[in-house]
Amino acid sequence: MNAKIEAPTLLDQPVHANHSAFARIRSIWRADFLSPKDLVRRALVIAVIYFVVSTFGLREFTSILNGTVGSVSLGWHTSAFLGLLYIISYLAFVLVTPTMLIAAGILVLWKRIVK
Repeated sequence: MNAKIEAPTLLDQPVHANHSAFARIRSIWRADFLSPKDLVRRALVIAVIYFVVSTFGLREFTSILNGTVGSVSLGWHTSAFLGLLYIISYLAFVLVTPTMLIAAGILVLWKRIVK
């Protein structure tokens, strides 16, 4: 009973249905510069960044706008950095993301009209 047991290789494994889902996700990320897909992709990245920053509670550090420190234990410089990080991500989410989505919609409509 000296049977050899070989480890399966990636080539021998069957292709699963998830492979097509990953291919679809990958196709979204591969887009020409300033194409509708690229604009939607960038809007999604900005939205994810904003939600991550707000999940970590960096909104409390926006108190730097009125001259107070968000956290005494972190210090003034760190509080200012975290506050500015939240403010920039918030403004990008509120101003840039809708603009990119509207521009992507206009580009899609324009391409359909021109055809």
